[in-house]
Amino acid sequence: MISFHSLLAGEKPFIGTFIQSGSPEFLEAAGYAGFRFAAIDLEHAYYGTETLVQMIRAGEAAGLSMLARVPALDATWIKKSLDMGAAGIIVPNVDTPEQAAEAVSLCRFVPGGTRGACPGVRANLYGAGGGEYYENANRETAVMALIESPEGVRNFDAIMRTPGLTAVFLGPVDLSVSMGLRGDLDAPEVHGALLDMVKRAAQAGMPVGALGLSAAFARELFDAGLDFLAYGIDTILMYQTCCSILRDVLGQ
Repeated sequence: MISFHSLLAGEKPFIGTFIQSGSPEFLEAAGYAGFRFAAIDLEHAYYGTETLVQMIRAGEAAGLSMLARVPALDATWIKKSLDMGAAGIIVPNVDTPEQAAEAVSLCRFVPGGTRGACPGVRANLYGAGGGEYYENANRETAVMALIESPEGVRNFDAIMRTPGLTAVFLGPVDLSVSMGLRGDLDAPEVHGALLDMVKRAAQAGMPVGALGLSAAFARELFDAGLDFLAYGIDTILMYQTCCSILRDVLGQ
């Protein structure tokens, strides 16, 4: 497992991406290109844990820190994702500090939380990790709260104060939709909310990341203090590359 904490302790900002396809080849290519992490999007992907573990293996082999965006604040999904070796969890739709605290608890073994333990899982090297695994996992597992609603924005400062939370992550698409802006990521209200949260996180010393779909706005976020960026989604990146080829080769 490649620790996400080690990325946060190193040179920033750094870039990764979201993965919705079940393509280990894309993960490998992203790693070889210099991306530092990837988040498997179990909230929107068509597959489950059987594919997740193969994707984690492929990403790790290419030097990526592998995260899982679970479908919900759910003990079973979080436990399975971590048992399979995910370096961290992104929990969607975190609107309150209470939800953030529950996310931390579900990612930590006793005494720090309520995560179920099994010695024979991949994350514990099928038993080779020994008893030290539980302490190491509590220290190394990254827990991120995904803020993507007006309620989450209102409670942002309280969420950041959650003990054990590794980072906050900002979701502009859901935020725009929940604001009634139909996914318009260029709306001033969306840009303003994102930039304000990045600045507040930087002032509080809380690592902050975001999904980015525009290089220009990504640079604005970095200038405001963003620590890491998940640029695009693999399916969108593949589509955009095909469009670029048609435009550059055929002028379409």
